[in-house]
Amino acid sequence: MNIFEKQPDHRRPSGFELLEKSRSDLFPIDEFPTQVNIPAVNLWGEEDSRAVDKVATWLLPAISLQYATDTIPPKSLPGVVAGKEGHVGLFLNLIKNSGVYAIASLALPLVSLVIAPFLTHSLSPSDYGILTLLNTFIGLWAGITQLGLTSAFFRGYSYDYPSPRDKRDVLATSTMLIFLVSILTTIGTATISSLLARLLFGRSSLGGLVTLAAVVVLLQNLTIPGLSWLRAEGRALPYALLSVGSLLLTLFATLFCVKILHLGIAGSLIATGCGYAGVAICTLPIIFLRAGIKLRIDIARNLLAFGLPLVLSFFAYWALQLVDRFLLSIYGSLIQVARYSVAYTLGSVLTALVLGPFLLAWPTSMFAIARCKDAVLVFQQVFRWFSMFLLLAAFGLSLVGTIVLDLFFPVIYHSAAPIIPIIALSNVFFGVYYMFMVGANIKRKTWLTAVFTTIAAVVNVALNLFLIPAYGAMGAAVATLLAYLVLAFSAYVVNQRIYPIPFEIGMFCIALLLGSAFYMTGNFLAQAHGIYVAWGIYFVSFVLYGICLACLGLLMTRSHKLQQP
Repeated sequence: MNIFEKQPDHRRPSGFELLEKSRSDLFPIDEFPTQVNIPAVNLWGEEDSRAVDKVATWLLPAISLQYATDTIPPKSLPGVVAGKEGHVGLFLNLIKNSGVYAIASLALPLVSLVIAPFLTHSLSPSDYGILTLLNTFIGLWAGITQLGLTSAFFRGYSYDYPSPRDKRDVLATSTMLIFLVSILTTIGTATISSLLARLLFGRSSLGGLVTLAAVVVLLQNLTIPGLSWLRAEGRALPYALLSVGSLLLTLFATLFCVKILHLGIAGSLIATGCGYAGVAICTLPIIFLRAGIKLRIDIARNLLAFGLPLVLSFFAYWALQLVDRFLLSIYGSLIQVARYSVAYTLGSVLTALVLGPFLLAWPTSMFAIARCKDAVLVFQQVFRWFSMFLLLAAFGLSLVGTIVLDLFFPVIYHSAAPIIPIIALSNVFFGVYYMFMVGANIKRKTWLTAVFTTIAAVVNVALNLFLIPAYGAMGAAVATLLAYLVLAFSAYVVNQRIYPIPFEIGMFCIALLLGSAFYMTGNFLAQAHGIYVAWGIYFVSFVLYGICLACLGLLMTRSHKLQQP
């Protein structure tokens, strides 16, 4: 039987399948006898009367010999770069994937850098504090009403339902679930908006803003099916274009609604809703045309069974990251909330620029590394360089954030500058936590994530209740830092029992102490000079710290090489 004979699925076998079919007969091609007068075969397996040497040459895709005996095609190995082997290929692939995601992620901090200073100049500190609480409410309510369907969709679409028809039904069902739940919760929120406004702000007159925030939640939820579908299909360019387009639409709508129409807080919420609406308008019609409007009960039950338990984990994350705003509004003031929010935003740029892209690329690379014989050594090396890069990035972005705060924000916000490096360091521990969770992911104990985040969230709330009345916004920042430290420490202790990895904790602590010393020294020297001299001091301290980290990393690398037999 000819191997190019017509297949049941009406496709020719791929080059890799041909290699697999004949893997037991792999010899150098010059050892095969020359065959003549062999009948040619066309695309559909029908014989041709011409000899093969009379037929036009086909241009076939080349296949790398290094995969000739593998059981998985090269494109299925996310941790391996074609033409590269060993640790270098794994590192390069991780960096490349992180860089691709970073292109889309860069738009968020850049747009925020424009919107936040504009709003602080256009709104009073109290109004900006109210807007901060409304955005916090939007984040909480959106996470709850999405019912964990984002993660459930990826599992159902990519794993549970492999056939094209079932994939379309998963897409349609998840879309309908999110739509129905969002509509019902929006109506319910609008009904009790005055009560919620009294609970959040002590003023029932702000019920209209709460209703508007509920509409924003609805529009945000309607973007989830389309964006998740694009990610599941690996369509990175449309995903990036929609994400960036949404942010730009939000930016221009904010300038128009707040600056020209003078709508204040309502204008900012309307602009945010416009950005989400743009994505929904571009994606929902395509989803309805491709998958239809349907709700399969069996798929809905499957998706909800997987997604609903994740809501608790989300709530723990929310309490860990955002509950301090509400507590600060209760035990402090709306002005303190506004200052803290600005500093927190500037300190969290590390998440958008570094952690976000890395965490999107890390899962596939992590499992690729786990297949290596010396996986433990590779994980150790990744931690070494990634943790140092995080510390250096936090150092530099904290300095930049302080400069941005002084240049672009009103004077009333400048006193919040010391909060920026504390929040940046909190994000460093958050990134380190993900590195420590390697064991839980490899050993399929991901339920530990909910345990760790719940513990950290409880610690965060308790510390906020203790520190905010005494120290205000600075107390909230310190509580956040200690909570993330608890998160990373608990993950490290437990994962070392599950999957021991010799993370270089001593090296990390030395690098952290060096960074703290350089940062405090640089700030102390900069205070006695003008703005340009201060910038120069910041730059020199950043360069010196980077050199120290590079020397420390190379020293650790050389030490491990000498210890190896």
